[in-house]
Amino acid sequence: MKAILLGSIGVIVETSELQRQSYNEAFKYHGLDWYWNVANYCELLKKPGGLKRLNVFGGHLIDSETLMRIHKTRQTIFDSKIEHGLQPRNGIENCINFCKQNNIKIGLITTTTSNMLNSISNSLKDHINFDSFDLITTKENVINEKPDQEVYNLALDKLGIQASEVIAVEDTEVNQSAAMQAGLICYLFAGEYAATQYNINNIKSLENMFSNI
Repeated sequence: MKAILLGSIGVIVETSELQRQSYNEAFKYHGLDWYWNVANYCELLKKPGGLKRLNVFGGHLIDSETLMRIHKTRQTIFDSKIEHGLQPRNGIENCINFCKQNNIKIGLITTTTSNMLNSISNSLKDHINFDSFDLITTKENVINEKPDQEVYNLALDKLGIQASEVIAVEDTEVNQSAAMQAGLICYLFAGEYAATQYNINNIKSLENMFSNI
């Protein structure tokens, strides 16, 4: 194995509930009576990307410019919620340290926005040095976001490795499919809301594997 590719922000840190709260506060700020409860937010998480979720939920009700403003407001609210620091998911620090100590390349292969990546990086700075990653991607690096495989093809090319030499880890089944389409072995490390769809024992096993590296 020459590389481990952590495939999403949700692999390294749990933010689903804070994101849900931030969306609801943004809806209220913009005078909307929308409300995402845990159940429908879990369903919306099957669609990668916050703006895509907004389009799925309300694109037939309001114009795209308003959706964009809501999305930006949500980012501002979310930033304020995480300014005092987040904790990485169990075992992630061990995984990154193991890769650096054993000459294994480590990547964060996400199609989130640069703004979100910067917010997460700053909030995790006491735990994770993002300079440790050999490659970090954002939505600005690709034309087609996940679940398209484009970002994984890009990662393989940038790192100069073959799919058979890589293990990927993703946080949702739809994101996992992007890695698998690119020919990678990809483990599912589902977050707390995505975990409702999967066997919790499998998630605990992966946490233990990371922690024991």
